[in-house]
Amino acid sequence: MGGSPRRHRDALRLQHADDRSHDAMRLDELLSIVPLWLVRSSVFAFGLLWGSFLNVVIYRVPLEMSVVRPASHCPGCGKPVEAYDNIPVLSYVILRGRARCCGARMSPRYPLVELIGGALSLAILEVIILRLPGSISVGHAAAIYGADFALCLGLVAAAFIDAEHMFLPDSITIGGTIVGVFTASLRDLGTVASVVGALSGFLGVFVPFIFLYKGLLGRTGMGLGDAKLLALAGAWFGWPGALFTLLAGAVQGSVYAGVTRLLGIEPTLPAAVLEDIAELEKAAAAGDEEAKKALAEDPLTEDENDAFIVSFFRRLFGVSEPDRDAEASADGGAPADGGAPADGGAPADGGAPADGDARADDAASVEGAPARRDADGENGAGDDDDESSAPRARIPFGPFLILAILELLFAGEWLKEKLVPFLWPVF
Repeated sequence: MGGSPRRHRDALRLQHADDRSHDAMRLDELLSIVPLWLVRSSVFAFGLLWGSFLNVVIYRVPLEMSVVRPASHCPGCGKPVEAYDNIPVLSYVILRGRARCCGARMSPRYPLVELIGGALSLAILEVIILRLPGSISVGHAAAIYGADFALCLGLVAAAFIDAEHMFLPDSITIGGTIVGVFTASLRDLGTVASVVGALSGFLGVFVPFIFLYKGLLGRTGMGLGDAKLLALAGAWFGWPGALFTLLAGAVQGSVYAGVTRLLGIEPTLPAAVLEDIAELEKAAAAGDEEAKKALAEDPLTEDENDAFIVSFFRRLFGVSEPDRDAEASADGGAPADGGAPADGGAPADGGAPADGDARADDAASVEGAPARRDADGENGAGDDDDESSAPRARIPFGPFLILAILELLFAGEWLKEKLVPFLWPVF
C-alpha cells in the first residue's frame, strides 16, 4: 500500500538534501588533500592579519573615528603607513618598535594584539574545527570557524578598550549578542534558548546590580556594559553560560585584586579616563548640559545619595529625608549637591562613548562584589582622607568577564563535565 503524497514529497526532499550534502566537500576530504601544516600556518597568518585590524578598532572606536578611513597612519606625524611597514609582528620587529617616517615609538600592544589574533585563530582550528566529525561539510566547518573567530575578535577588542577607557562599545556587546542568536544552530543551541540566555544574562546583572543596588544603596553596583556582555555570553552559551561568566569573572577579578594587593600595587584609573574626567568636569562647569548628564549617569561620578527606592518609601510613609548637606559637612566633605562626586569617571572620548553608553558600561569592583573602592583599595569610606583630591581606584570588570567567555568557548565541554555540571541541565 503506497504512502500519502505528502510523505512522498518529504522523502524526495530529504533525498535531495542528502544528495547536496554528498556533493559538498567534506572536512576529512579537504584535510586529505591539503597538508595540515599548511592549514595551520594559513589560519595563523589569517589571525595575524585580523589582529592588525583589531589595533585599528581599539585605537579608533573610543575616539569615534571610522575604522575604515583613513588608511593606517603614523600616530606620531600622521604620515600614511606603507604596506611593507604594516606586516603583522614582522614590521614591528624589523623597525625595532619605531616608526620609519619619524622615529616615534610604537606601542608593544600592536604586536601583542596581532599575536593574540593569530593564536586565537589557530586555537579555534585545533580545539573546535579539527574535533568536528570528518563527514561535516567544509562550508559548515567554515561557518563555525567564522562565527567563533568573530566572537574572539570582538572580545579582544572590547577587553583592550575597556582596560584603557573603561567602557564597552555597544557595537561589540549588542552586535555580538545578535550574532550569537543568529548562529545558535552552529553550536547545537536552539534560537529560543539563545534568546532566553541573552535576556537572562542581561537581567541577571541589571535587576540586582544596577536597578536594585542603585535604588537601595544610592550607587550602581555593576555597569550597563557588563549587563550587555552577560547578554552576549547568554546568547552564545545559554543561561548557564551567562551564569558561569558572571561567577568566573568575579573569581578571576578577585584573584587579580588579591595578587596586586600582595605585590603592593595600587590600582588606579587609566590615564585616558582621568583625562576624560577633567574634560567633562570642565565642560560641565561651563554649562554643558550633555557633560552634566554624562557625569550624573556615570557610576564613577554619579550622585551616591540617589537611593530612589529608599526615597520612595520614605515619602510613602512620611519619613523625612536626612540632611545630606549637614552630614557631608560633618564628615569633612563637600555638600552632596556641590558638583560632580570626586571619585569620578567619564566616557572614553570626553563625551558620550562611541556607541552611546557612558562609562556606566563597566564599573564593577574587581573583587566581584559591586562595591566602591577608595584609593587604598579598601571597600567603603574607611579613612577620612580628602577624597576630592583624586578618583577612587577602579579596575574594569569587563576583561575578566571576557576571559570567562573565552574559557567557555575553548573549554566549555570540559567545564560541563568536570567543574560545574549543575549549570548545564538537559534542555
